[in-house]
Amino acid sequence: MQGMILADRYECLKKIGSGGMGDVYKAHDRRLDRIVAIKVLKSEYNEDDNFIRKFRRESLAAASISHPNIVSIYDVGMETIAGEDVYYIVMEYIDGKTLKELIREEGVLSQNQALNYLIQIAEALKIAHSKNIIHRDIKSQNIMVTRDNRVKVTDFGIARMAGNATVTVTNAVMGSVHYFSPEQARGQRVDARSDIYSMGIVLFEMLTGDVPFDSENPITVALMHVQNEIPMPSERNPRVSPEVDMVFKHMTEKKPSDRYDNVSLIIEDVKTILLGKVYGDRGSDDTRSTVVIPPKARNAAAESHQKTAPIKHNGKQPKKPKKKKKSNPVATIGGVVLALLVLFALVFGGSKIKSILNSNEEKAAVEMVDLIGKDVSDAKDFAASNDLKLEIDEKESDEGMTPGTILSQSVEPGEILKRGDQFSVVIAKEKEKVKVPDLKNMTVSEAQSALREVELDLVVDKTEKSSQVPAGRIIRQSPGVDEELPKGENVHVVMSKGEDAKMTVVPNLRGVTVEKARALLAQQGLKLGNVEEREDISVGPGEVIWQQYNSGNQVKVGQSVDIIISKHPVQEEQPPETPPSQPPQEEEPPTGESNPPQSSENEDNNDGDTAFLLNGRKSSIAQTVSIRCA
Repeated sequence: MQGMILADRYECLKKIGSGGMGDVYKAHDRRLDRIVAIKVLKSEYNEDDNFIRKFRRESLAAASISHPNIVSIYDVGMETIAGEDVYYIVMEYIDGKTLKELIREEGVLSQNQALNYLIQIAEALKIAHSKNIIHRDIKSQNIMVTRDNRVKVTDFGIARMAGNATVTVTNAVMGSVHYFSPEQARGQRVDARSDIYSMGIVLFEMLTGDVPFDSENPITVALMHVQNEIPMPSERNPRVSPEVDMVFKHMTEKKPSDRYDNVSLIIEDVKTILLGKVYGDRGSDDTRSTVVIPPKARNAAAESHQKTAPIKHNGKQPKKPKKKKKSNPVATIGGVVLALLVLFALVFGGSKIKSILNSNEEKAAVEMVDLIGKDVSDAKDFAASNDLKLEIDEKESDEGMTPGTILSQSVEPGEILKRGDQFSVVIAKEKEKVKVPDLKNMTVSEAQSALREVELDLVVDKTEKSSQVPAGRIIRQSPGVDEELPKGENVHVVMSKGEDAKMTVVPNLRGVTVEKARALLAQQGLKLGNVEEREDISVGPGEVIWQQYNSGNQVKVGQSVDIIISKHPVQEEQPPETPPSQPPQEEEPPTGESNPPQSSENEDNNDGDTAFLLNGRKSSIAQTVSIRCA
């Protein structure tokens, strides 16, 4: 996967971790120019529909919650690479260590540090439990600690909605057995109190440097959680206070009903310990019967104190007889002088006394306030008024926050700090600005390409008629050319849809020649289009017999008009006419006989037999008939 690019934007740089279902890579988001973490489902599980469903459930569960103590989910996807499906989740990259690594390096954490971490873990689970999402795999390996001591809970890999069916053995074995609750080890239904048990094991590990139960056989460890009495942290680390022991015991009771009902109660008790307040019974509205220091423990402490105290009568100490002192003049004068000195110190040395008193106040605890969404000046004022050190980091905000607005803080509201401690905030900084290029007369694709180079986006607002700009090109833009705009912002444009076309009337072209048709069309602002021929004798050869648009129709000026002209059929060549055969010569009459006289009627009257000119001579119809018959 190293060097692979997902979704055409995430470049995998190197592998940084591995979990039960997937590997984690450090990657570069090219589009937003930031480092992210990408969790990729292991290839051996790609064909397993059950694992794929769990992988998708992880992304949905984690993406549905947002909190400073939970690793943010940026993107989810699937991509086919070299014929293989790759399922991945893009997450916030945490620059820090896992809590497990931190414990290995430091051995044992201080009680206050461990309690501060515990509060942050509880705050993360508080938001998840409010959405009925159970983590099911709380362990030090799934808790990240940033360089500024912010805790980030990650890997909701086997989280399930609390209302679903009983957890299966497959789901159970996927968590770490060293942090299992007894009900989890039995494969029974789990709820928020199972996460509380696992969180108690994490507290034990922070305070002692190790988990309470360990064995080479994971089944043995699971049975220990079910059967063995869990040791107190103070048994391995005497510096752990009895109050912390009691919080731990209440978190890790075998029966879920004996544990804290919710993580909010844990947060309340831990803050009470950090503030050093006196513990007492909770009010009648509290549903939990157990408190940090139960009444029995307080009574036992009181009885132990009474054994060494003087005996009281009727609840009062017996008064010792007072000895009458004699008056001493020297002592009287000394007392007057001392009183004058004290008065002088109060009048002229008030500032010195005040500084001495303030020196004690400087050691007092400070409760952190919620600064997210406020201006950075509020953080500066809070730090100055409480003698805290403030570190400020800047980050570009995707939500368009006003520069200087606090996006996150290293110490959660309600956490306890000592005067002189340091906390940090991340504020929104103004995005880098770029100059807007000139987009006029560009097409949409040309404009998108130009804006992509400066990391801006194109938005087409509307289209307008224009006689100056061709259709499909940009008329104007906002912001204007060379104006500065933060990266990732939109440039709005108005596109041209051309001008209204002028209309004209189609002339009648039927019966005219091609050249005449061209001239008539030109007079109307039209063009002659395609000219085809077709046999037709209804008009003369070369004359129009059809036109594309009927005469009188309106079309756009400049439109082409196709026509069809007539082509007469070609005449077949006739063979030459043979001269008619001569009629046979009549026998001349005998000598002396003359031809019968011709009737004058045949000579002069044309109304009888019409004469025809045949081969240059007249012939009667009868002659013609005889010739044709011959």
